[in-house]
Amino acid sequence: MKKSTATVLLLALLASVNLPGQAPDSPLQEEVAEFTSMELIETWGYLLAERFNLGGLEVTDAEIEVIVRGMKKFINSEDPPTDLSRSINPVQNYWLQREGIVREDQKKRNEEAEVEFFDTLVGRPEYQSLATGLFFQILDPGSNEKPSKNDRVRCHYVGTFLDGTEFDNSYKRDESSDFSLASVIAGWTQGVPLIGVGGKVRLYVPARLAYGDTGRSGVPPASALIFEIELIEIIGPDTGNSTLPSIPQ
Repeated sequence: MKKSTATVLLLALLASVNLPGQAPDSPLQEEVAEFTSMELIETWGYLLAERFNLGGLEVTDAEIEVIVRGMKKFINSEDPPTDLSRSINPVQNYWLQREGIVREDQKKRNEEAEVEFFDTLVGRPEYQSLATGLFFQILDPGSNEKPSKNDRVRCHYVGTFLDGTEFDNSYKRDESSDFSLASVIAGWTQGVPLIGVGGKVRLYVPARLAYGDTGRSGVPPASALIFEIELIEIIGPDTGNSTLPSIPQ
């Protein structure tokens, strides 16, 4: 009975992780020529960690070893470390509580980092600012054709945290993004119209003009962000028919 419960849990876990472009019910494919089986297995482990946000939970190396030990128990047909009929809810509650603690700690650290960082920008002539608290640098003013907040635009961009860690990069995807300036974060709505077509701007965005205290996947709560944006094209007034890109909204 214990093994049956563990099997159900593992199948549920696997069902929640689908590779991009692959239907959940598709048959097992043969190994792709450019990837070894070990690479595919390692990628599967990466996707599991991504699916359950283990990076955002600040899991330690010692805890990773314990997680692997639990997986080995199942793989080797050993009994689970606890009575699953009694421990499922406590496991879920533990991780929910832990997530709350981690996010609150991240929020506090990020709030302190934001104050310290933006204090260093005040009064420096190489940085300009708006009354909203958005700081910026015009790297290239571009043409005289500038978008309004109701336009859709096409851009390339790089997003980093204050410490320089990159979290998004359209150049690496080799694909620019189209989006409505009225539907993205306030920092972009205010900052992109500062340049014309062909221009580049670097935005220093306080958390309140980004994703606030909530954050989003890959962006912890209260994160101030830096974006370098290249305005490629003004598509025209937003009609509401186009798909927004993957940048936070």
